[in-house]
Amino acid sequence: MMKKYMFAFMTFLLTMVLVACGNDEEQSEDAMQPELEITEEEKVAEDEVVAVVNGEEVTGDIYNIVYSQLKLYSVQFGQEVDEEEMKELTMESVIDRQLLFQEASEEGIEITDEEATAEIETIKEENPDVLETLLGQFQLTEEGFKEQLKFELTMYEYMDQIIEVTVTDEEVEEAYEQAITESETDEEVPEFDEVENNIRTQMTQQKTEEAFQAKIDEVRSTSEIDKKI
Repeated sequence: MMKKYMFAFMTFLLTMVLVACGNDEEQSEDAMQPELEITEEEKVAEDEVVAVVNGEEVTGDIYNIVYSQLKLYSVQFGQEVDEEEMKELTMESVIDRQLLFQEASEEGIEITDEEATAEIETIKEENPDVLETLLGQFQLTEEGFKEQLKFELTMYEYMDQIIEVTVTDEEVEEAYEQAITESETDEEVPEFDEVENNIRTQMTQQKTEEAFQAKIDEVRSTSEIDKKI
């Protein structure tokens, strides 16, 4: 479950970083997302406990953040949004999110409020108008965005420090040959030397994500989880 959730938020953060790092008008237009409509019936009270994960409570404010992002992710990709299915997916993602924080804490990885706030201030200085627009489209308050930013940065730090993967030369070559075989265009295929580093980077990222997901699944299997809604 978390894999889909993770990719949705990686896209979200990447969008924000691109907006913050460039003032190009076309780039800003690309960052715009479709309007998201979430009814009051879809939300839960911000202080309501939605789950208890290894003795730690997760409240409705986090649930609402996750729900809105997953719903927008579905809308972006033209998927039908089933409310009950979305609730279930949100709960699973909320639980995995908390498990990540717990695992990261055990490894000494923590993104503080001050660090997240500093990142937001940088984004404000670079492109405040687009930031405000995106917060509106994602239905996030600045505080909600800070919570999400803390999650993103924690996840990246955890993957960088804890998850170790290896991509061999043979795997890169095989991927290149497979890409050539499966190519359906008449465009000239770049030489291997030109794309080797890109292929290795993509494969490393994919393996890292898979290993990270496997770790979360392993932790989840031995955790005490109590869903409240």
